[in-house]
Amino acid sequence: MVEPAETSMSLPLHRRLTCALTSGLLGLLVALPGSALGQSGGSVPNFGDGIEFGDPGATMGAPNVYVVQPGDTLWEISSRFLGNPYYWPRLWSINEYITNPHWIYPGNRIVFRMGTLIDGPQIDIGDGVPRVDAVDIITDNADCGPDIRFDQTRPARIYTANSFMAGKGEVDIYGTVEKARGQQTYLSERDLVYLKVDDPEAYSCGDVVSIFRRAKKMVRHPERRSQRFGSRYLVVGEAKVVHRHGDYLAAVVRNSWQEIQRGDLVGAPIPVNIEMEVGEPRGDLEGVIVDRSLDERFMLGPNEVVFIDRGRADGVRVGHAFYVVEQRDEHVDIEEEDKDLPFAVIGRLVVVRVDEYSATAVITDSDRDFKVGTRIRQTLDERN
Repeated sequence: MVEPAETSMSLPLHRRLTCALTSGLLGLLVALPGSALGQSGGSVPNFGDGIEFGDPGATMGAPNVYVVQPGDTLWEISSRFLGNPYYWPRLWSINEYITNPHWIYPGNRIVFRMGTLIDGPQIDIGDGVPRVDAVDIITDNADCGPDIRFDQTRPARIYTANSFMAGKGEVDIYGTVEKARGQQTYLSERDLVYLKVDDPEAYSCGDVVSIFRRAKKMVRHPERRSQRFGSRYLVVGEAKVVHRHGDYLAAVVRNSWQEIQRGDLVGAPIPVNIEMEVGEPRGDLEGVIVDRSLDERFMLGPNEVVFIDRGRADGVRVGHAFYVVEQRDEHVDIEEEDKDLPFAVIGRLVVVRVDEYSATAVITDSDRDFKVGTRIRQTLDERN
């Protein structure tokens, strides 16, 4: 036997709405399914004929005001007020704004207004009712194209680049930090040091010298090992000459970026703090990060100094920016990149010092750590 309820449920929504309005059905109703409302009377369930919504077997008529109680369900409310528990899907169907029949709270004060063919059923929620705040859905009209980020202009700020690369004979070394005043092993700001230089008479009180050391004997390209870039040097501090005595210059350390040690090299002043604005990368150059200023185990991150395999001969100038890019699924492509994937931007760097075939840069932005050998590009397009 085919249940009449199945016939009515097969009606389209607008037909069910018409049936509800024609019978003067009370309006929107929401309930929290889960437990009984109370006694539903001893009437035998009537599945309905699909035309009329409601039944004389209902134990009570629809109230003007009803406060939802703990345990109320659409099943029990349909049985009590409409005389048929199987009406609950149709009761829910005419309340289109209710996306889930379970979203109602005990204590809700529900005021019903009868529906007519002209004025549809309505519901007002009284004051003091627990509510769920509305959620604003904001659509994002994303731009089409490659995955580009970190292209906004950064205001001018000071970047510290206390490292450089230089080949043999390209660094002017005037002498060393021979001795110091005090027993400490490591020296820093305001310490008095004694410099042993080749020509002490060439210096006057107030002159400034840089103090540095060679941190790596030879930097090689991570992919083309035969390509060399010279040695990597670390600028550890700078000192101001305050006195000359025989073969020694007495100097006070006025800045230190790393610990200064006896035996460190002394040379001409090397700019370390560089102020510049960082803009969107422009151009068509690409390259590789070939080395970093520090030898710690952790990966590269913002404000670290790195070296790239592009320099003055390639058209690189101070202030030029590059995207740091990769082609990989970080979960799957752990050992190697997937060259069939498009480039994704994971960082940005800006050039602060340029040599003929390499340049010194500072990482200004990143959304993850990366390592020596990571690629850089100034442009990304659909062909990539």
